[in-house]
Amino acid sequence: MIYTDGVDDDKATIKPNQTHQFQKVQDEAKEWTKNKFLEFLNNFKLKKKIDKNNNNNNNNNNNNEDNNENENEYDENGIKKEKTDKSYYHQQVERMIKNDKSSLYIDFLHLEKFDKGLGKVLLMEYFRLEPAIRQGLSIFIQKHFPSFMEKVNKERIVLSICCYNVSTFVHIRELRSSKIGSLCSISGTVTRTSEVRPELVIGSFICKDCNTSSLPILQQFKYTEPTKCLNPLCSNQRRWKINLEESTFTDWQKVRVQENNSEIPGGSVPRSLEIILRGDSVETARAGDTCTFVGTMNVIPDVSKMSIGNNAQIIKGVASSTKEGSNANGKDDFGGVGGLKDLGVREMNYRVCFISQSVRSNVSKLSSINRKESGDNHGGHSHSVGIIDEDLEPESKESFLDSLPKKEKDSLKKMIKSKKIYQNLVNSICPSIFGHEEIKRGVLLMLFGGVHKKTPEKIRLRGDINVCIVGDPSTSKSTFLKYLISFLPRTVYTSGKASSAAGLTATVVKDQDSGDFNIEAGALMLADNGICCIDEFDKMEPGDQVAIHEAMEQQTISIAKAGIHASLNARTSILAAANPIGGRYDRNKTLKQNLNIGGPLMSRFDLFFVVLDECNQESDHRIAEHIVLTHQKREKAFNAPFSATEIKNYIKYSKFIRPTIPDESVQLLVQHYDRLRQMDTSGSKTPAYRITVRQLESLIRLSESLARLHLDTKVLPKYVNEAARLLEKSIVHVETNDVILGDEDDDDLAKNDNNGEDDGKLTMNYSKYSQLSKLLVLQIKQSGKEKSGIKQIDLIDWYIKDQLESGTITDDEVKKETIITKMVINKMINKDNSLVVLVPNQYPDHRILIIHPNYSFDQ
Repeated sequence: MIYTDGVDDDKATIKPNQTHQFQKVQDEAKEWTKNKFLEFLNNFKLKKKIDKNNNNNNNNNNNNEDNNENENEYDENGIKKEKTDKSYYHQQVERMIKNDKSSLYIDFLHLEKFDKGLGKVLLMEYFRLEPAIRQGLSIFIQKHFPSFMEKVNKERIVLSICCYNVSTFVHIRELRSSKIGSLCSISGTVTRTSEVRPELVIGSFICKDCNTSSLPILQQFKYTEPTKCLNPLCSNQRRWKINLEESTFTDWQKVRVQENNSEIPGGSVPRSLEIILRGDSVETARAGDTCTFVGTMNVIPDVSKMSIGNNAQIIKGVASSTKEGSNANGKDDFGGVGGLKDLGVREMNYRVCFISQSVRSNVSKLSSINRKESGDNHGGHSHSVGIIDEDLEPESKESFLDSLPKKEKDSLKKMIKSKKIYQNLVNSICPSIFGHEEIKRGVLLMLFGGVHKKTPEKIRLRGDINVCIVGDPSTSKSTFLKYLISFLPRTVYTSGKASSAAGLTATVVKDQDSGDFNIEAGALMLADNGICCIDEFDKMEPGDQVAIHEAMEQQTISIAKAGIHASLNARTSILAAANPIGGRYDRNKTLKQNLNIGGPLMSRFDLFFVVLDECNQESDHRIAEHIVLTHQKREKAFNAPFSATEIKNYIKYSKFIRPTIPDESVQLLVQHYDRLRQMDTSGSKTPAYRITVRQLESLIRLSESLARLHLDTKVLPKYVNEAARLLEKSIVHVETNDVILGDEDDDDLAKNDNNGEDDGKLTMNYSKYSQLSKLLVLQIKQSGKEKSGIKQIDLIDWYIKDQLESGTITDDEVKKETIITKMVINKMINKDNSLVVLVPNQYPDHRILIIHPNYSFDQ
């Protein structure tokens, strides 16, 4: 008889015509464990849960019907169960069969509650006793579900038991030899996953010489063949072929897990561990997920290194009583590996491997901040594949409220009814930073995010918001990034200078064991459904900046390396911090001129915030007081309206809302976009860079995020106006100082214009100066005299004539405007290097001017 769990019956391995040389010892611990586990499956029932509030009402009202309702049983998901005599795990097996699965999930707290002795034994020696409890599960199914058992035997399905809620939690760094074979839980971040492959659990072999079938052989850690053919007349010991029809296979996947950042000691390198997943647990852990794995640690001899030597060979052991094994000393030859001297080493190497029974995501959809809709997740999670019932996602706002503890539920209801929720949330974000309310508004809207959509052509439109903070040193830019790491569970922090393109996106690595190429996740993949914080963004190499273009807009990472062609998800918001060129922000230059970032990359950010370190006695005094109080009282120095837990619950609650855009808001969005485009071309304000359709999409995302923040199902015009204000303040308009015109010669011109009165150098608004300089350069280009040049007097006359015809100036203002134009041309020659004197002349009005060869018309 072959058990359905893939373990041979010990009695079936010996044929009746064979004789016993000794009586086999019975493992009493396995028998006791099997009987106790079978008793647990048959008899365990959940206790009745009675709502205390309803119970008090029932006592006051003496309502018999309500009392009967309180006597109903509820499962762990809060679903009322029908009255039945079936045990809890009888119903779980029914659900397993209904979902066509082969794994039964066991809450280890139930098992410890039922029998502490059984729970203690399984914790200590789970690897040894696992065949016994699987044998008990087979007996239970054979008794209660015989038809399913027939299917299991026919299709050779491997039944497995997956435990969760195991109290013994061990860090990856704390795994020692004392934990070998015991049941424990470990937590870590998945960095690499292999493809799913079939694993041979029980092998049946056929002799190539006489075609005799061998007994089923249990495979453990390596491919194992029979030692000898069962045919007495055949002497074959090496020539075998596998019988696929009689063999048992299961799904297999290898996952590499790295210890969590919070568990790494200072100055230490994060350690990794290989975890084996089998059966229904495969494909439940993806790169970037922070998961809890329950299973057993094992050590496997690394025999692959022994085959390096030319003379290494495996010698089978024989007893001294046989003729072959007798030697001069009459000692047994236990076998081993010969030729070890050729290897140059004397030690045996062992590899640590963790065989996981169940996988549970620490950041499930329920607790994920940037939760994506089911249609946005390719393939998605099935309702019953590797997901424990407690992890199932609430389907509505009401179910989410019911899943919260009473205290958190009451505080969330209070927040929902709050009138000044927007300002209170802004004051609660990063309370350790003084001021910077506009940046806090942008970070807050990034947490809520817009609505993810898909076009009829199945093209995904992102709803995540990208924010970039630019400013002088010591203006709390990095503090915002560090705050999000502690606030959100799925946030990855990296530095631009120390990151490469492969480290940010993904890389292809070769598996040392199989030789296959696997994809190892980078920072953007690890932050999928989260936020990626990139510090020192301006220090990134240009080639590395180009690598994240696709991830920021299409939210995918395409790889075509080593025969692997894949498009991976990188659905993440990016919060970047950058320093201006030269360390300090130059207010006389635009944002693009202050940053070492290309235009295509800048257009992918929804919001830019410029932070300047300006001296102001009042603000400096308040900042100093805030910093000193922070060091003195720490958490007590902050008076945030809401705690971090309350903000998280409010964000999760708002994710169930998908606001729509009414017609009135559509027209308003179009008007704001037209105004921004006209502002970009007219030069009335200093543009950071060209306004494109991406800024219109940014307006839509910000408006949807504001509607979500207010729990509104429609994007009202007031949300559109607030989004346009943020966009115009952060991106479009950058304040600049007035431009000072004039050198010594220009001062004489200004004095003559002011009748000899020296009232200081002449100043001009930066936007007007920029518009005038561009207009003069454009006239030289359009006149076709880029190479031959144009006289300065002719250029000034054209400009004055144009201003008179347009009515911008009057005849009385011609002289003053002429002097200003001469001073602007002198500044363009001497300071800006936008014009060059081709032919000098003692009279400046008659010199020949051309456009500087390095002048960029886009600046």
